[in-house]
Amino acid sequence: MPSCIVPKKSSASRGVANTLTMEPCVTQIEKCIFNRVCIKYYVSKWFFFTYSVLYRDRIDPFIYKFQFKNVEYSSGRNKTLLCYLVDKGNTSDGLLRGYLEDEHAGTHAEEAFFAQCLPHCNPAVKYTVTWYVSSSPCSTCATKIAELLKDRKNLKLNIFAARLFEWEEGEIQARLRTLHAVGCKLRVMKPLDFSYTWDTFVENEDQPLNLWEDCKENYEYYHERLSDILTP
Repeated sequence: MPSCIVPKKSSASRGVANTLTMEPCVTQIEKCIFNRVCIKYYVSKWFFFTYSVLYRDRIDPFIYKFQFKNVEYSSGRNKTLLCYLVDKGNTSDGLLRGYLEDEHAGTHAEEAFFAQCLPHCNPAVKYTVTWYVSSSPCSTCATKIAELLKDRKNLKLNIFAARLFEWEEGEIQARLRTLHAVGCKLRVMKPLDFSYTWDTFVENEDQPLNLWEDCKENYEYYHERLSDILTP
């Protein structure tokens, strides 16, 4: 992939968004309006669309604060933000970083990650993948992730979630236990994790994150719920 690219709309369209091809870019582009999304990006970054999933380098701070807030009832939060780190050990690629954003009505970010960001694994390489997600996977995504981890023995996945998605549902609980059983590390995001993701993945303009008043209390609430689910 070139160090700087600009999306070019292809003649065909699929799903809710047109497919895009990539072309070299040597100038800064201030704004791109596509599929009702306004983005500011620079030549040192890239993004692309696949169906309803958006890939780019940094999260808007207002979107982050709304989507990642670990409230008990997530009314109006109809998308998932997935921040990822991929460590390939001693390879020359180093640590890969980025984030995905989806709409729940379309392709989910968890599935898109494995389809676009890590479609293949080199059997000779040990991968450690860490996700910081605004909510834990749905039952369908959890099932697909568990099946993939069974096939890719050299892949270790850590999922740190701000909230638990529909955790009261028996099917969700069963799928989370399945993920846990195949070696996926599941944890609720701690207050320190919010500060880390803010510094690492957000267009924060060097401003620190002021955690909301009930952040620690909500973390403890979700931590207890997840502990009960994984150790019934």
